[in-house]
Amino acid sequence: MRWAVVLLVLLSGCAAQRPQTADALRQSIGTSTTLSFEVRRRHRDVAANLQRYAEKCLDRKSYKPTMVVSSRKAELHVHREEAGDTYYVLVADAWPVPRGRTSVQLFAHNGYDSLVAAVKAWASGKDAGCPDMGKGS
Repeated sequence: MRWAVVLLVLLSGCAAQRPQTADALRQSIGTSTTLSFEVRRRHRDVAANLQRYAEKCLDRKSYKPTMVVSSRKAELHVHREEAGDTYYVLVADAWPVPRGRTSVQLFAHNGYDSLVAAVKAWASGKDAGCPDMGKGS
């Protein structure tokens, strides 16, 4: 019985660290990967490509993409649903910069390297296909 209580406390601590909002993932530096880069593409083209590939590749039972787009910023949020818990695994922020370029910043929960690589390629306009999400990343 005593071990069950210890296990429950440990498991609840792990669940509490899962980001429940996009801002929480952006701020969770210790448990997330951050990547910043610029692409030679217009903001609206980057946003359209992110949305197209997110819908094609990530709209699955466990992963849900959401796009928030305005003329000033585009955000791709990827949520994971697991055992009744929903948390953010990736946030991509893209905003226009001078000369038809777009600045992109990715925040991803550790262990989602294939998702990060795919989203970077999508923002760059490359056809990287869909990431392998079967292994949790």
